[in-house]
Amino acid sequence: MVTENTQPAFTLASWTKLAKVGSTNAVSGLAQMVNKDFTITTLSIEEVSMRNATNLIGKPEEMVVGIYLLFTGNTTGQILLAFHPTTAFELVDMAMGVDSGSTTSLGEMERSVLGEMGNIVGTFFLNGVADCVGLRLMPSPPAVVEDMAGALIGTVLAEAFDANESIFVIKLVFSTSTKEIEGRFLVLPSIELHSAAK
Repeated sequence: MVTENTQPAFTLASWTKLAKVGSTNAVSGLAQMVNKDFTITTLSIEEVSMRNATNLIGKPEEMVVGIYLLFTGNTTGQILLAFHPTTAFELVDMAMGVDSGSTTSLGEMERSVLGEMGNIVGTFFLNGVADCVGLRLMPSPPAVVEDMAGALIGTVLAEAFDANESIFVIKLVFSTSTKEIEGRFLVLPSIELHSAAK
């Protein structure tokens, strides 16, 4: 039983195992949504201090598409899935079953598709982690944001500053038989558990 002010809920060593399970689960969920077979080609996890986190999803002036969720339950935190816009467009094309290159901007329908994608990825990731450690974790509805990387990561980090001195960053590259897709998957769990399964 974890009580207040005991050991942190997450360390890099423990999180690496959980993140691998959760990420594999998340890519599996995404593959089901877009009806494509995905293989994870790169999966790296590192703990990054807040002051070194400003370039995590790209150069500050670069445009990115972010899918942002909160999660609650036995612990709280945030998830940010970030892609280069052309990568986000490709994923929308896959999900909608249209030719690659069909999507060139994000309208209401495209944002809805990405939101559902974020919901599936977040849910599959959290379920994979929760099943490993006997926790209950629930995602919020996703928000889809298209902004400069510096502005987007600044907003996310501002939310995390109060609870964390560092964040866990997953670099995830996955591919189909013909295309490699790179994204940044930022998971910011709170340091302490509110309660834990026995």
